[in-house]
Amino acid sequence: MKLSVLYTILISSSVLLSACSKGDNPPPVNPPSNPPVQKTCYLSGISQLNTGAKPDFAISLTLNGNNEANAVIVFDSLGNKKILEYAFTYASSDSIRIDQYQYIKLDANKRVKTLVTRSDMSDPVQADIYRYEYLYNNDGYLVTKNLYINNSSTIFYTTTYTYNNNLLTKCLVTIASNNTQKVLESDLTYDAAATAKNWVYTFPDAFESNIYATALNFGNKATRPLTKVVTKIYNPLNNNVIDTWTTNFSSYSFNTDGYIQSVNASGDLQQGMAIFYGKTHFYYLCK
Repeated sequence: MKLSVLYTILISSSVLLSACSKGDNPPPVNPPSNPPVQKTCYLSGISQLNTGAKPDFAISLTLNGNNEANAVIVFDSLGNKKILEYAFTYASSDSIRIDQYQYIKLDANKRVKTLVTRSDMSDPVQADIYRYEYLYNNDGYLVTKNLYINNSSTIFYTTTYTYNNNLLTKCLVTIASNNTQKVLESDLTYDAAATAKNWVYTFPDAFESNIYATALNFGNKATRPLTKVVTKIYNPLNNNVIDTWTTNFSSYSFNTDGYIQSVNASGDLQQGMAIFYGKTHFYYLCK
């Protein structure tokens, strides 16, 4: 009986090996699936969800076929009103017109080189003309921002951005004529164990551009998510600190493509960044 069973096993094995030797090898029972396609995602919206199901404050972006921003809309859901809407007109390869009071010039790498705006867009006719000039290093990071007022050729404020391992770690705004007179100083820290893919700019002094920066190119972005930002506001006449904003960032979540989809910002509002407050969600158009 045992010999008979052994003989049957050997014969079956011989037939199986013989069948496998003829022609092409058969496909595996479970062929490996194709590797996932890595998508490129572009920011299309930001919303703050702190008081209910509807966002308190939301930014919506529309993109053209070249993945360039066509428009930015800011909406207040609590007040049920549109706060502002800016349409971008690409007047030339290096020029973007926003409205009759605001325009942007781009450099050869499509980064914002110049932003002309007003000190108070609620009354642009009476407001001062503000011209910001942005300078980038050879690695593509914003390192200096200069403010000129009312067509003056003299810099009024200058901002210096300091990086460590390509992460913005310090932002210092001073009076240009005397760089010992501080206006604003921020220190930023990051989660070295996590990756942020094509997220948002986190310049603590971006009072003039925090809405535009969601849609336009201000150089390379940080590749790590923030954990903390501390901003000090100074009286430049005596360098006394008159206010401090401390914000902690936690509870990040990521979408299936590895992009940050939400974060919780606790503590003070970073008024130069403006987009982070409480539970903040991010939305993307992925291709």
